[in-house]
Amino acid sequence: MSQRHLNVADLMTSLAAYDPRTPVRLALSPEWPFEHYVGAVTATPNIPPTAHLDAPASSPGPDSEQLGTVWIGDGGQLGYLPPEAWVELHHDPYDDLTTA
Repeated sequence: MSQRHLNVADLMTSLAAYDPRTPVRLALSPEWPFEHYVGAVTATPNIPPTAHLDAPASSPGPDSEQLGTVWIGDGGQLGYLPPEAWVELHHDPYDDLTTA
């Protein structure tokens, strides 16, 4: 999944490919990769996410402000990310770490 702007449906579709009992972790700090637990999940209704430079140029539309944003928190560091996971995560065409 190389999309940078996911919504809940995109995330659910990606996760549906795995056994529901499979543990989920966050991979953070790509140059020195760490494995983190998933923390709390919350939402800010009516507050859209911050726009970034890589956001699509077109307006997200009137419904996006009404939907707000879902936030997935960091539940704490577990250890280093396995090298195999780092390699798989860096197939992102926007990521320049594999060309260094």
